[in-house]
This record gives sequence, C-alpha cells and structure tokens, in this order.
Amino acid sequence: MLMQSTFYQFTVKSLLAGILIGLGCVIYVASPVKYVGSCLFSLGLLTIMIKGYYLYTGKVGDWTPSSTFRLIYMFVLNGLGCAATGYLFTLTRIDLSAIHHVTELKLNDTMYSSFILAMGCGAMMHIAYFNFNKGKNPLYVILPIMFFMLAGFEHCVANCGFFAMGMVDMTTQDWTRLALIVLGNGVGSWVFTKFLPAGEDAHPVPALFGEEETHHQSNNVRKIVNNGDKRI
Repeated sequence: MLMQSTFYQFTVKSLLAGILIGLGCVIYVASPVKYVGSCLFSLGLLTIMIKGYYLYTGKVGDWTPSSTFRLIYMFVLNGLGCAATGYLFTLTRIDLSAIHHVTELKLNDTMYSSFILAMGCGAMMHIAYFNFNKGKNPLYVILPIMFFMLAGFEHCVANCGFFAMGMVDMTTQDWTRLALIVLGNGVGSWVFTKFLPAGEDAHPVPALFGEEETHHQSNNVRKIVNNGDKRI
C-alpha cells in the first residue's frame, strides 16, 4: 500500500533521479576526455526521462506558486541522492582527483557569473526535456547536456555531487551560491515556458499527494477545453 502512494512514488523517483545524476558526475570527473565524459553524463538524464523519474531541473520550467514546496522537496531529494553517490565513489579505486579543479572553478567564481551560467543550464534542460518529449530522439538529450557540460554551465543537482565528491566544507557563501544556482536553473527554463503560452506543459511538476494529482488533471482538462474554444 505504501509503495503505491503518491508520496512514496514522488520521494523514491526523486532520490533515484539524484543517484543517476551522481553517476553522471562520477564518469564526467573520471574521464580524461571531457567530450566523452559529458556525452556519458547524458545517459543519466536520458534514463531519468525514459523511466519517468523526477529531476528538479527538468520540472522547474512549469513552476507555479502551488508547486513551490514540491519542487523544493524534489531538489533536496535529488541533491541528497547525488551527493551520496558522488561521495560513495570516492571510496573506490576510481581516480577522481580532477574533482578538485572542478570545485575550485565553481567556488571561486563570482555570484553573478554562477547565476548566468545556471540560467544557461536551465535553458539547455528545457530544450532537452521539451524536444525529447516531442521526438523521443536520444540526440535531443545528449546534445544539450554536452552543450552545458562543456560550456561549464551550473547544474544545481550535479553540483551537490561535485561538492560531496570533493569533500567541500560548505560555508555560508557556498550555500548561498548553491541557492542562487537553484534559482538560476529555474529562470533559464522559465524564459522558454512563461513568456509565451504553451499548448501543453513542457515538463509538469508531479503531484506529491493524491489530491494534487486530481487538481493537476482538472487544470489540464480546462486547458484542453479553453484551447478548443479558441479554435472554434
């Protein structure tokens, strides 16, 4: 009964999404060729989308005030799963020494640079989710992910894995930067979802409890009816 509940499904799917991003962080850092590492990193997101797991950066584009708590809860679970996975692999023989260069670049950056790079990542995440939902072509996921990884854009969930992997002693400034990146990822996605009306949700925020699912379905029905009225 518990495993069938909406809350349980939401929690586990969010944790599993974080674990998959954490595995992507591991191969990215371990790979001596970043083109290869960034390509393999995309396997995590591709799996998340195919299996229907919940990733903050893939859902925040359809933010509404009523979904704020769900998105925060989703990010926390994503971050925990990613951080635990990143740290776990530091206990293995895999050479992850390159992580120190990665975290140094991120934590020594200016705040406005981190925010702008986070917006770039949010845009790429929207492109990946929206295009894959339309065409189901793996390249629609692989190319945007390679784009933001090679460009050095900031992904809030992946950063949880990178910071844990580098065993960063997080300061108040570091937590503030991470929060800014969380917001920046959202803004980058909202540019494509909030300024022009979409015929359907690009990446809707899932329900946390059963009644929310009913409310979400009712909203979708109203959208379909409204769109039908406009065509008439």
